[in-house]
Amino acid sequence: MARKSRKQNALKAVSMAETKEKSYRTALYARLSVEDSGNPDCDTIENQINLLREYVKDKPYLQVTEEFVDNGVTGTRFDRPEFNRMIERMRKGEIDCIIVKDLSRLGRNYLEAGDYLEKIFPFFGVRFISVTDGYDSLSSKPAEDGLVVPLKNLINEAYAKDMSKKISTSIAIKQGRGDFIGSKAPYGYRKSPENKNKLVVDEEVRQVVVDIFEWKAAGLGYAAIARKLNEAGVPSPSKYRYLKGLTHNPRFENVLWGDSTIQCILTNPVYMGDMEQGLTKRAIHKGISFQRVAKGDRPYVSNTHEPIVSRELYGRVSSLLEEGRRKCLARKGKYDYLGMPENPYRSMMFCADCGGRMTIKRSVRKHKDKMYVWYGYVCPNSSSYGTFCKEKNIAKGKVDEAVEKSLRVQMKLFFEAQETMLRMNRTRQAKREREEYQRETELLGGRLEHTKKIAGGLYEDFADGVLNEKEYLLARKRYREEESRLEQLIAKTSYKQSVYQEDFAKTFDFASKMEKHRNFDCLTPEIVQAFIKAVWIVDSKHIEIEYAFEDGLQKYLNILREREEGSVCTG
Repeated sequence: MARKSRKQNALKAVSMAETKEKSYRTALYARLSVEDSGNPDCDTIENQINLLREYVKDKPYLQVTEEFVDNGVTGTRFDRPEFNRMIERMRKGEIDCIIVKDLSRLGRNYLEAGDYLEKIFPFFGVRFISVTDGYDSLSSKPAEDGLVVPLKNLINEAYAKDMSKKISTSIAIKQGRGDFIGSKAPYGYRKSPENKNKLVVDEEVRQVVVDIFEWKAAGLGYAAIARKLNEAGVPSPSKYRYLKGLTHNPRFENVLWGDSTIQCILTNPVYMGDMEQGLTKRAIHKGISFQRVAKGDRPYVSNTHEPIVSRELYGRVSSLLEEGRRKCLARKGKYDYLGMPENPYRSMMFCADCGGRMTIKRSVRKHKDKMYVWYGYVCPNSSSYGTFCKEKNIAKGKVDEAVEKSLRVQMKLFFEAQETMLRMNRTRQAKREREEYQRETELLGGRLEHTKKIAGGLYEDFADGVLNEKEYLLARKRYREEESRLEQLIAKTSYKQSVYQEDFAKTFDFASKMEKHRNFDCLTPEIVQAFIKAVWIVDSKHIEIEYAFEDGLQKYLNILREREEGSVCTG
């Protein structure tokens, strides 16, 4: 009789759990370092994605919304294009589950990986699954995973440094014997299908390269050569790669020829059959994130591949360029002591009309024995190159002042909001709310454990004949639905509780950067990289700024407004 009673209780509990099974909007994320790209001995992007697809195949509650792939991007930094796009969708509430092959795909930086696993993902209610590590944040055991996961992240970081040392040695050996190790072949060449470290001539654009050298030998300047190519409709190297499907970034679709592109071609010995590599150096194991290498210290190997221009033509052009440099130094050498200010925006400043990257320029003028020096940002695709983009230049000081002033306003807005939130969360009312949500969370947790306990005994009832197969499957399905419903309620309640915590602002990743640079003295590359997504130059009086933290700050302000209005944000 006791067994029958148990059956009736089980079925009664099931009938109370009439709810839809939770479906997770799932993102699959794969990453491969640039050193491993195309290496048949390494784990490929295709293998990673196939493994993740296989994992979710029989799990209908994991509804894959999109796949994100960073190919050729190191795991030691988290500023990756596809990773950032995935996190942006997560912040907008469009993703609530992220799956990777293993923890090293998420990242090899111990501290940042820990922040995502322990703070950011839980705050946004995102389930995180690492397939080969057997880690699922939904069923993780804090006592075990609280030690294991950080340990694995620490190992990944150590592995990254060890790999950096081995890769640096391998690269040096390949460069020394003249193997091409770049991620993309120089314009005029392509990688050999049989050997990716060997260059072969791209016959489609061979003549373009020859024309550039011959025009320079005839006395044309960089701008004049760029204008001839643009007027003839010849695709620039970036546009050519886009048209060939070698890159899919739409930003390259309309890039035009400019003097910097012409200069790069005319000064590259690759076109006379020699290989010069190692212009920059990066070594994690030595703490070198980025370093330029002096010309005499770069690996140089002669006659490594078929030349496009003769050594005689290359030599004539080199002599002309050297003569031009000497004349330029003779004219401008007396102003070298002025130096050139650092461009803090690097690759983040664009012309609003053509999308070209703005470059920094110095101009010196003398009038009535008085010298005037001007530093500014100019559009590289002005009419002097035969393009249709209007000439655009704006004083560096004006841009820097506007960006700095605007950034300080944004930071002031955040800190004022943070102070207001802090005062609200220190009140007795906030304390009562926290305690109430804590009790509710504990109550829901107890119900969840009870539900899991009953569900755990269903198979025993089925094996003992208390439940037939149909009753067992129905009961198991509904208990799982109830577990999912309770887990969602716990996540929402926990989030509501966090809104009333004094350190609530710290759950936003941009908050720590704000605090770090709170009283910055002046605009630096580090400040710009931390907070700015893009700066668009409209004209000499108008600029537009895109901040990297816009969505996060707006969400924080919305929560504050709801608190002030007396409503509770549900996240």
